[in-house]
Amino acid sequence: MSSSSCNKDPLTLMAMWGSMRGYNPDQGFSFEGPEKRLEIIVRFLDETNKEGFLSFEDSSWEHVVGSLNAEIVSREKNGQINSYVLTESSLFVLRNKIVLITCGTTTLLNSVPIIMELISCMRGEVEWVSFMHKNYSFPWEQKGPHTSLSEEFNHLKTHFPTGKPYILGPVDSDHYFFFCYDDIIREEGNTVYEADAQLSMTMYGLDHNQTKHWFHDKFECTNDITQKIRKDTKLDILFNKEEGWTIHDLQFEPCGYSINAIRGSDYATTHITPESHCSFASFETNANEANYFKTVLKVLDVFRPQRFTVIVIIDPYSEVGKLYHANEPIGVEPSFFVKKTFDGSDELHTPFEVDYCVMHRAVNEFAPGYVAMKINYVQRSALEKLKEEKSEVNGTENA
Repeated sequence: MSSSSCNKDPLTLMAMWGSMRGYNPDQGFSFEGPEKRLEIIVRFLDETNKEGFLSFEDSSWEHVVGSLNAEIVSREKNGQINSYVLTESSLFVLRNKIVLITCGTTTLLNSVPIIMELISCMRGEVEWVSFMHKNYSFPWEQKGPHTSLSEEFNHLKTHFPTGKPYILGPVDSDHYFFFCYDDIIREEGNTVYEADAQLSMTMYGLDHNQTKHWFHDKFECTNDITQKIRKDTKLDILFNKEEGWTIHDLQFEPCGYSINAIRGSDYATTHITPESHCSFASFETNANEANYFKTVLKVLDVFRPQRFTVIVIIDPYSEVGKLYHANEPIGVEPSFFVKKTFDGSDELHTPFEVDYCVMHRAVNEFAPGYVAMKINYVQRSALEKLKEEKSEVNGTENA
C-alpha cells in the first residue's frame, strides 16, 4: 500500500484494511473486477432534442469512454437502446438515460463533465444521478478521483451539490458506496413515471469448471467461438435469444469475458474475471420483473460462487417495487437460498443445490418509496471451511 494511504479518510482506511486481510502480494497482478456504475437521467423541456441521448453519434460516446481510459469494442442498437461493450465493461444509452459501468482502474467520474456538456447540447436538465460501486478488492490500485470515498464524494458534489452519499453494509467487508442526486418533479397520482428497477450481483470464488472456459489466446467478438463459450458455460440460458435478447459479447486475451444483451428498452450484462486468485463475475439487468428469483438462480447456476452480494434498487411503481411495498418477497431474500435443491427442470437443465448463509443485510428506503436492498451471502460449505482454518490457526498459535 502506498504512503499516500495515510491521507485517506477513515472510511476508506477501514475499507482498505478489509481488502488487505485477503490480499496475497505473491499472487502477482490482480484485476479489479468490481465495477463503478454511473446512471444519469434527464428531464425533457420544450426545447430539448426529442431524440435525447440517442441523437448523438458514436463519436460522442467514444469521447466519453475515452475520458475514463476505456474504448468501445462492440456495439448493437435496436432503436430504443444503444449498447456498447467496452474494453472495461459496458455503456447503455437510452433516449433519456445513460448507464455507464466500468471495472479495473478506469476513472469513471472523469466522464461526468463531458456528459454534462452533451446534456447541455441537447438542452435537457439532469433530474436523477446515481453513482455506486461495490468495495474495491484492491483499492490501493485505484486512480483519482477514485482513490478514496471522500475524493469520489467531493467530485460528485462539485457537479451535483445536493446529492447524498450512503454506505450499504459493513465498511471493512462487503459493502456498497451509493450516491444519489434527486431532482425529479413528481406529479401526484402519476404511477407510471417512476417504474424503473435494477438488479445487480457481484460474485467471488467462481467454480473452476466454469472459469476455465474464459481463457483464450486471442480476442474473439460475437462469433462461433463466443457462441460455443456461451453454450458450454450455460450463459445461453441466462441470455436467451429465444426470449428476444440481441446479444454481443467479447472474449478477451488472455482471459476475461463480457456480454451485453438488449431487448426493447431492457438490458442485461455480465463481466467475468476468471483468474483463480481473484475470480469475479458481475451481472446486472433493468428488466422489470415481478420477482427476481429465477434470474438470480440462473446466475448462480452459471457461476456457483463461494460468496455473492445482491443489490436491488427499485422505484415504487416498478413491478418488483409494488411487490416490495405490499410486503411480499421479491426473490432475493434468504429463504430462497438456504438448503434448496433444484432437480434440473425448468430453465436450469442440470441439478443444482444452493445453500448460502446471510452475512449482512441492509435496506435503505428513500422518500418517496425508493428502495435499495443489499444482501451479502456466503456458501455454507465455504464458511465452515473458513471456520476450520481459523480454528487450526488458533490451535497452532496456542500450542
